[in-house]
Amino acid sequence: MRNTRRKRHAAALLSTVLGVAVAAALSGCSSRVDDGPQVDWASDVCDSVQDVGSQLALPAADRKHPKKYHAQVVTFLDALDRQLGALDKKMRQDGAPPVEGGDGAYKKALKNLREARSSLAATTTELKQAKVTDEKSLKAALKKAGDGMREAGGYQGPAHDLRTDPTLKQAFDKAPECAKLPGAGQSAPPAG
Repeated sequence: MRNTRRKRHAAALLSTVLGVAVAAALSGCSSRVDDGPQVDWASDVCDSVQDVGSQLALPAADRKHPKKYHAQVVTFLDALDRQLGALDKKMRQDGAPPVEGGDGAYKKALKNLREARSSLAATTTELKQAKVTDEKSLKAALKKAGDGMREAGGYQGPAHDLRTDPTLKQAFDKAPECAKLPGAGQSAPPAG
C-alpha cells in the first residue's frame, strides 16, 4: 500500500508539469467569436496550448516492469519538452498581442514557458541518467524527479501569464477556445 501511494505521488508530481496539457484532453472544438483582433489572438494562443497536450498521456505505473516504466516516463517527458518547444515557437510566430501594453505580459509568458521547459529538461536528464534495475531504484529515481518537478509545478501556462493584462484577460474570457484551460474564469493578478 505504501509503495502504491509513493507511485501515485510520483505520477501526480510528473503530471503537475502538464498544467496546460491535461486540460487539452478535455477540450472540444468550438467556433470563433468575432470580437476583434485581441480575441482572435487569444483564441490562437489557446488553440496552441490545447495542442500541447492533445497527444500526451502520462504512462500508467507498472510495478512488474520498472525498467520499462522508467523508459516510458523518460519518453513522456521528452515528448512534453518537444510540445512545449512547439508552443514556444508558435507563440513567437504569432507575436505579441494586438493590444496596447500587452507586450509585457507576452514577454513574461514566454520567459516563464522557457523556464518551465528548462526545469523539465534538467529533470528529464537526471531521470535518464538514473540507474533503474528494480522497483526500489525506480522509486528512488521517480522521487528525485518528483523533487525537480515540484519546482516546475507552480507553472500554470502562458494563458495564465497573459491574463495578467486586463485587456488580454477580457479577450481570453471571450474566446471559447480558452474556456477549458487551467485558470479559465479565475482572475490573474494584475500586471505591475
